[in-house]
Amino acid sequence: MQFIELMLEWIYTHWLTIIVVFYISLSFVTSVHVLLFKENERTSLAWIALVIFSPVMGSLFYWLFGINRIQRSAQKKHPKKLKQGFRQQDQLIEFHQLPINWHSSIIAGCKINHFNYLADNKVDPLINGDKAYPAMIQSINSAKRHVVLASYIFNNDSTGRQFVEALIAAHHRGVIVNVLLDGIGIGYNWHKLNRALKKQGVKTARFLPAMSFTNIRFINLRNHRKILCVDGEVAYMGGMNVSKSNLVKFATHPIDDIHFRITGPVIDQISQVFSEDWFFATTEHITFPHFKPNTGKKKNDNSLIARVIQDGPDEDHNKLRWTLINALACAQTSVRIMTPYFIPDHTLMTALHAAALRGVAVQIIVPQRSDLRLLDWVMEANFARIMAHGIQIYKNQRPFDHSKIVIIDDIWSFIGSTNWDARSLELNFEINLECFDEDLNTKLNAFFNEKQQNAIAVIASEIENLPIYRKIRNNLFRLFSPYL
Repeated sequence: MQFIELMLEWIYTHWLTIIVVFYISLSFVTSVHVLLFKENERTSLAWIALVIFSPVMGSLFYWLFGINRIQRSAQKKHPKKLKQGFRQQDQLIEFHQLPINWHSSIIAGCKINHFNYLADNKVDPLINGDKAYPAMIQSINSAKRHVVLASYIFNNDSTGRQFVEALIAAHHRGVIVNVLLDGIGIGYNWHKLNRALKKQGVKTARFLPAMSFTNIRFINLRNHRKILCVDGEVAYMGGMNVSKSNLVKFATHPIDDIHFRITGPVIDQISQVFSEDWFFATTEHITFPHFKPNTGKKKNDNSLIARVIQDGPDEDHNKLRWTLINALACAQTSVRIMTPYFIPDHTLMTALHAAALRGVAVQIIVPQRSDLRLLDWVMEANFARIMAHGIQIYKNQRPFDHSKIVIIDDIWSFIGSTNWDARSLELNFEINLECFDEDLNTKLNAFFNEKQQNAIAVIASEIENLPIYRKIRNNLFRLFSPYL
């Protein structure tokens, strides 16, 4: 008892010294960790400044949200045996008779990403939920063996309930059904949807639940992938969530988007990504049916060459960025980008400027107004820098266009779930398809042209003449763009 009294008296006498020592020690330890483990200089400087000027709250935020624990966790939970089936093992690089200027891209691509380039695929664009949802539900209704579905947002609205009913009906027919939803994206809908599916025996899981003491340190890392695979025969992926807002003809606040129906051997790569995510979330290993080619189909019916690019803050980190840089280096005539948020990092912006300086026509379409006003301000702050070397930017006047595509020349395209912002490039788990096919590019260029007709060009003089308060506001929020 006397010891406790002496201790309290000592603390009372030296409380200021204790606070100073604690302040310095906490700031020092956290700053050293930032210096050792953060690669981006500007991000490191921002964290250190936050830690120094607000040592307690800054350090707390850093230890909770600034450390990439996913990579270590993924290495434990994703055993290599799950991935070996699709990894290249000292095999010869196949150029698939593609133009010679893309051969260097394929060589680099095989080093960037473990998935093989596969021929004999077919990719069909599906515009908005009006075309995508009926096709997806029909595929679920036709399923005979196995259905897997992953989505970032799955709303409990009339569209979401149609999917739930189709999934339950498939389960009752004896089809194995696995549904994986993101802990943040699903939000308050999780309990209703989970209860409805589980009550009928459908297996569900949340990727990094938001409301969990064990996973709170992962709250900033989300699974942004949208995947539907059925029986190893057909797959759907792209940027479209499950929401009635994507039914543009009937929605009060419509969201334009594009999704893709995929057939061919690349389906196995898509289902492999789902299997790894499911194992990460549940530690359960699922066996999904492999694609079986239809020997009666003509070879040239499915001529598209494709492979999956998966990216995230785990061992797949930076594969997306390197894939885009690699493709941009091969561009000869045109680069066309559609994205809801265009806030590329310095490396990607340099690659785009390099293409423009070579004489490549670079065109970018973004929404005139997105669903996140802060990001609109950040994009507007960057417009002058982006257009410095002749890059053209257009603002789509539709209510909100969530489409995500990249088209290079008449042969290469990039489709999937990724936005051109820090969240997609650094924090989210994403899935994309790298494609070589002239027919697909023709369709995507027609889609781009149609969007361009409804867009207005950004004029450099108008950006320069913005009111000073808008310039200050835009550039202020630009400082926080890596964290938005």
